[in-house]
Amino acid sequence: MVRPASSIAAHMLLALALLQPAHTLSNSNMQRPEGAEQLLSGPAFATEEHVVFGQEVSMTSSAGSGWSFESDGSSWHVWTHTSIFDRVDLPLWPEAMKEARIILSSSMCRTDSSPMPPFVPPRELEHCGSHVLATAHNDVPHGLHMAVAQAQMREWLAQFMGWSQSTQTGDSLSATLGPKAFIGVGNSSIYHFTPLSARAMGLRPDSRLDLTAHVFGPHHYLHELIAPKVMCRGKQWLDNYRVEAQLQRTTHGFVSIRVQVISTLPAAPSVSIEPQDHADSRIAWIGPTKNAASFMLAANQSMPESLHLPNDFYAPTLDQHAGDVSIRTTGFSSFHPNLLVTANSHAFLPESNTCRLSTLLVLPRTYFFDPYQLRQQHDDGLLGARFQHYGLTELEKPAEAVATWGSVLVLSQDIRESQFNATVPIHARYRLPPVYEQTVGYHGEPTGDTHVDLTLPPPISAVVCPAGDLPLPANDILRNLHVRLALFDELGLVPVNSLQIAPDTDMLLRMPVPSTSHTSLIQLSTLGLLFAGAIFVIHSARSSKAIK
Repeated sequence: MVRPASSIAAHMLLALALLQPAHTLSNSNMQRPEGAEQLLSGPAFATEEHVVFGQEVSMTSSAGSGWSFESDGSSWHVWTHTSIFDRVDLPLWPEAMKEARIILSSSMCRTDSSPMPPFVPPRELEHCGSHVLATAHNDVPHGLHMAVAQAQMREWLAQFMGWSQSTQTGDSLSATLGPKAFIGVGNSSIYHFTPLSARAMGLRPDSRLDLTAHVFGPHHYLHELIAPKVMCRGKQWLDNYRVEAQLQRTTHGFVSIRVQVISTLPAAPSVSIEPQDHADSRIAWIGPTKNAASFMLAANQSMPESLHLPNDFYAPTLDQHAGDVSIRTTGFSSFHPNLLVTANSHAFLPESNTCRLSTLLVLPRTYFFDPYQLRQQHDDGLLGARFQHYGLTELEKPAEAVATWGSVLVLSQDIRESQFNATVPIHARYRLPPVYEQTVGYHGEPTGDTHVDLTLPPPISAVVCPAGDLPLPANDILRNLHVRLALFDELGLVPVNSLQIAPDTDMLLRMPVPSTSHTSLIQLSTLGLLFAGAIFVIHSARSSKAIK
């Protein structure tokens, strides 16, 4: 068979992308435009905006050096800025990459019931943890060209995050953070997720959370960028709720980084904000209701300007739940448990035939969905919804040999159906000894060593519409308040209403693992059987020759 020249070239490109060592991507291709020597000698801040939500707030401006304000209660603080990086040690930006996003979210780890400002989506729509994503340009052809683009994006993101391809922490199941850790999602994106727990982050009602400390080292590119100078009670204070860094390449070859930090500030008699150097800074206060006044103040202004908000800014949208979603596990201590998914909806906002009710399920790499089994269930009418599967299957590999972080399953159905029930089979990968996680017995006995308990991330369920159906706000400040939820953009979906996670949701799995007390016996028995089998084969061969 003779392959077309274009096919052979595409295969060669893919092979080069996969075999290209990481260090060859470490040289910058950024070109400095004329007259930019002074402006871009390092990280240069182009714009910076601070937006404060709260009850009654009194504010003063200090002629170019920042602002001070007092609030009668805790307030939400949104800090956004756009910066330009000119760093020779940045990885070489892949030509096919449109953008990269790093999102640190504490949404689902929060247990407080403080009211959410209008711009923050409900907690049920973004898993607590770090989300690292990249998307290729729309004009990249699918097939081998897209595979090449995704391979290059994996290399770039792994380097930018500071991941080593051989990172080990003594735990045999610790993720090998490198290019292979990403999974492909949507039509042109890659994705990596690391869950975080409230306990690991030390979340308490009176604590300050620095999300970046859980992901970035002190010398990372983004470490200083995600640290706005906000002083409360004489100390730098921001309780990070969500942090996002969006990276794109400019027409001049620089890397533009847009940072959005959403934080809470405790009630305090005095809060001061110091603008970043070389930044066009301004602050805005947005009232808690449509009848409250809102205003904006630049760093060099002494009198505030009135800020006009559209009529639908305070309209109830995502904060009004459209129903609830529940998942329970059956056979949770076996190698082949099931997830029983039930979604009940009672109110929908969109009047569109293209909008659907979607539920996102996430598995770590110790478990996997079998897309072939799911396809058969769908064809037999047993699944109850359409599905899309993203991630590696690798039926025969042990968990310790799987490089990717896990997998994602998206179930979707027509929004005109008020309820659906689905039974989703999942499968545990076998484990290699020794197992470093805390083990339990079959019934959860703390002294046992036959199982490992694992709680899956909760489901995410929402009414979603195709991207582009809903326009973004025209006001630039309101655009900076817009939250691009992890994974939804990459799947080409816009959530317009969410389902609340039902109280009876139970995501506990008890995974069988090799018992340490029997490991030596099993290894010796295996060697004995192999030796006996070899002797039997040799004896059979000799006997066959003797008969002839």
